Amino acid sequence: MAKEPTKHVVVIGAGIAGLSAASYLLRNGYAVTVVEQHDKPGGLCTSWKRKGYTIDYCVHWLVGTKPETEFHQIWEELGALTNGDGSPVPIVNAETFSTIGLSDGETIEMHSDIEKFRAELLRLGPEDEKQIDRFCKSLHNLATMTMPALSDEKSLGRSLANLLQMRHIMGHLIPLEEYGKRFSSPRIREFFNVSIPGDWSLASLTLGLAQQHIKGAGYPVGGSLNLVRNMERVIKRLGADLRYGNTVTKINVVDGVAVGITTEQGETIAADYVISAADGHQTLHNFLGGTFMPQPLQHAYETYPLFPSTVFVALGLDRDCSALPHASTPYLDPPLELADGSVHTHFSVTVYNYDDTLAPKGKTLVTVLFNTWNSGYWDDLVQTDRKQYELTKDGIAKQVIGYLEKMFGGIKEHIDMVDVSTPHSVIRYTGNWKGSYEGFAPTRKTLSKTLPKTLKGLENFSMIGQWTAPGGGLPTAAKDGRDIAIKLCKLDKRQFTGTLPQ
Repeated sequence: MAKEPTKHVVVIGAGIAGLSAASYLLRNGYAVTVVEQHDKPGGLCTSWKRKGYTIDYCVHWLVGTKPETEFHQIWEELGALTNGDGSPVPIVNAETFSTIGLSDGETIEMHSDIEKFRAELLRLGPEDEKQIDRFCKSLHNLATMTMPALSDEKSLGRSLANLLQMRHIMGHLIPLEEYGKRFSSPRIREFFNVSIPGDWSLASLTLGLAQQHIKGAGYPVGGSLNLVRNMERVIKRLGADLRYGNTVTKINVVDGVAVGITTEQGETIAADYVISAADGHQTLHNFLGGTFMPQPLQHAYETYPLFPSTVFVALGLDRDCSALPHASTPYLDPPLELADGSVHTHFSVTVYNYDDTLAPKGKTLVTVLFNTWNSGYWDDLVQTDRKQYELTKDGIAKQVIGYLEKMFGGIKEHIDMVDVSTPHSVIRYTGNWKGSYEGFAPTRKTLSKTLPKTLKGLENFSMIGQWTAPGGGLPTAAKDGRDIAIKLCKLDKRQFTGTLPQ
């Protein structure tokens, strides 16, 4: 059993960061109440059911699936990679990361193996051999780089690893559009600007790609919600008080000290410490009424670009799709214009032919994702004309089916399920500002800065999660939960442990 609780911590939000914080605090002797507005854990790391299909919204690959890496240790400590029956979560490492369509009809196979990827780039742009070799060498450097995640471990070797990591990553902060200009081949230039905004850092492409080479970022079978349920099961066993369907309206502050929270239902929950793992904008402006706003966070919310929200189409096909590419970003001819005014020359297609847990036997889940920064349109449409909102979603689904039929064939006659979510859906279920799925975007500016997790003038309070760590991501969120537990243990003169009690 865990140590006898001595202090009570309220965690707002049961996403990855909130669950991680609760899990590590519980095993270190704290009593923990987790308050979540949705009826299930996970936040943006989620799935939902439709007609026997499990529609997965989040995980395509996960840093830390390779044993003997530090992020793997965190996932193991949290129980994320162990199923309810005690079996390990199977990990799928694909030979091809994705297939990218170009405007001239060519495609680029993003092989997980760097040397195979090099050969593919040379096929398309032989005149860029020297620059391609530099690019692939940088991928090898990233692939062999240690990714320190355990902040409680201090040593000379760790310090050197941190310095080496920074040296490698600094070269990948260059904007993608600027980096692409180093190549002469129009096709390779186009590749660097297909699906990621040109002002985002090269690292937004290369960090994930490099991990594929070493099989360090595979897909956990069962998807997003299974990962979260595994974590939830651990914190239940440790004695967490989980309050689903409870919306926080206020963080209660007395004489500059956070003393608890108040919910929409009128309940007040007292606490010795409050951690917000919820949306950062909502925390600062709604829960705290804008009273505590450090200049770096104000600057970030006023000037930092965001990850987009999504229009997300899920299709159930009553056929085997094993011959289709599992991940692709095809070129759309003609481009597709969404009702919000955004125009798309590509969309991201995932064919879950590698996870039969997400569909009934003999059937396949397929999802199509459009990025959009026009969340306000969808919220306004719901408020002013709900019927038109539903008709608009139906129209998008029909367009997507038409494009997929043209690309793959054998789609229309096998449609078994259709579901469409929009930025309004993201905001409704997660409260994320502007429906952004990962907080502040990874640009040279944002990745070069750190954001505060505590607020001047407010004691016994911290913010964690993607809104305090530009670039976001599930591993960062899990690490944030571990780090806040280390911080509280240090403040209370406790010896931190990441190990689960027997």
